[in-house]
This record gives sequence, C-alpha cells and structure tokens, in this order.
Amino acid sequence: MNMDSISTTRTKLTELRSNLQIGKIFSSLGKSAGQIIDASSHDFPVSEVELPDENDGIQELLARLKSGMREGSLTEVTDHELLELVSHLGSPNINIRDKGIFYLFNDLVQHQILSKEQMTLVFDELISDEMLLSHIFEEQNDAAYQRSFSVMLLSTLIYIDRAGFQFIDSERRNKLVDQIALYIVLENDTRGYNGSNGWIHAYTHIGNILDEISSDTELIRADKLLLMGILIEKYRRIRTPLIFGEPSRLATYLADQLQEDDLYVQYALIALREWRRAIAGVRVRETEGMWHAMFNRQRLLQAMLLNPNTPKDVVDYLEDTNDFMM
Repeated sequence: MNMDSISTTRTKLTELRSNLQIGKIFSSLGKSAGQIIDASSHDFPVSEVELPDENDGIQELLARLKSGMREGSLTEVTDHELLELVSHLGSPNINIRDKGIFYLFNDLVQHQILSKEQMTLVFDELISDEMLLSHIFEEQNDAAYQRSFSVMLLSTLIYIDRAGFQFIDSERRNKLVDQIALYIVLENDTRGYNGSNGWIHAYTHIGNILDEISSDTELIRADKLLLMGILIEKYRRIRTPLIFGEPSRLATYLADQLQEDDLYVQYALIALREWRRAIAGVRVRETEGMWHAMFNRQRLLQAMLLNPNTPKDVVDYLEDTNDFMM
C-alpha cells in the first residue's frame, strides 16, 4: 500500500475542511477522515533525533530567569532568550523541559513579562512543521517530547489570547486548525509517563488544546467539527494503550465541545453508532493491538458517561446500548 507524505496528507485535509465548511459533507466526515488517517499511518524506523544540547547554557539561563522571578527583579526577557527556551522544549530532561521551560513560561505569562509580540513569536515557532511534526512518521522516538510539549504550550497561548491579550489573528487561527488537524492524524506516540524523563503525554496535550479551541468564539462550527471528527477517527485506530489519564482528558474535551451546539451532539451520535458497528465482528481477528483498541474505547466511553457535562442524548445512548461495556 502506498502511504501518503505529509504534503499529500495536508492537501487532503485542506480539501476535507473546505468540503465541511460548504456543507458538502457531514455524516460522512468520519469515513473521509478515516481514509486520510489510514493512508498516512507510517511507522518507519527511527532516524537520528537531534536533541537540544543541555550544556549550551540553557541550564544557566533557566537558573537566572527563575532567580529573577523569585526575587521580583525580572522585568523582561529578550527575544533571543525566549527562542532559546523554545528550542530546548524537546529536551528529554524533565528538569529542563517540563519543570524548567514549561513552568517558567507560565510564570512569565502570569506576571505579564512577555509582550504580545513575543507571544506571537513563540506561537509562530511552535506551530511550525519543525516543532510539531519532527520525526512523526517514525516509531516511538525522543522527538515526541518536542511535539507534545509544543502542543501543550500552544494550548496555554490560546488560553492567554482568549483571556484578553488577543494576539492570534485570523491567519494564525486558520493555520492552527490546519496544523493541529494534521498533527492529530499523524501522531502515533501514546506513551504517558517515562520513568527516566517524565511525561510525554501527547494525547493528554491534544485534549488540552482541543478544549481551548472548542472555546474559541472566532472559529466556525465546521472547523471545530473537523477537529472532533478527526480525533474520534484517530482514537478508533490507536492500537497501543492509553492508560495515563488520556481517555478522561479527551472525554472532558468532548463533553465541553458537545455542550456548545446540538450540531456536535448529532455528529457524535453518528460517530458512536458507526464505531459500534465497526467493532461488531472485530474479535474474530484477536490481536494485542485489537484488545488495546477495545479497552481504550471502553475507558473513553466510561469517562464520557461519568462526565457531568456530557449531554443527555449521548448519555442516554451509551446507557441504552451498554456501549461503554466490553
């Protein structure tokens, strides 16, 4: 089977988005999205991942900025320093990536040290192919830290924009939808916590960013529906375990999105019924991956059922069909 490149997958998603926006498709969204996902499921051997250098001054920079924050003497961060932080977001070292850069960035935002121009600078860097798609066609690899935490930091920026800073213009918002749709289609790394390097958590971070996007009043319903449809179809196809809270986080996003408009509820019921039909005969082909997919599904549907924000029509469907049971 010929597999699609990133550029081909992007072109297909652009066409899918356009067709959804003009009302050409609705109930067939899942089928169309699934075909795109199936054609792009690469799993190549890992090529060499170029990791950030921990000895290039990043630890000293983090220490200096954190010290300035504690003392209240830090009033600005240069663009160069900011990009240096972003360039190390892919570090496997939890003290640099997670407890370092991510925590510090949130502090910088909370204390309003970054300008709108600087947040735009970071947004543009994070949304790039180089940050979001590095080594994404390959087997589990260390580039997943950069991909996942780029998504996590983007979700923070979207929240900041909506909170009143308003630095994400329509062109960037449009690119955000395209890039996140493409990222979800391609991301296959479902690892949660790594004993040596901490959280990877790509699918939790996907839940975070989709939840922020669902609250964006500037986006049309078709774009939000596109992302929801792609997520459901991708989730259906995952054959590795999601056991570090990802189903619960994604169920929270889905419940929040479904609350926004009955259109999303209508589509969710179509997708859930199709998912149920698709697994009817799957057990005749028992594999480890099949069972991971079955239990991933069970965890997601149970989390949706337990979420108080899940609309009544969806809860009734799940209870009437016992669709959350194995």
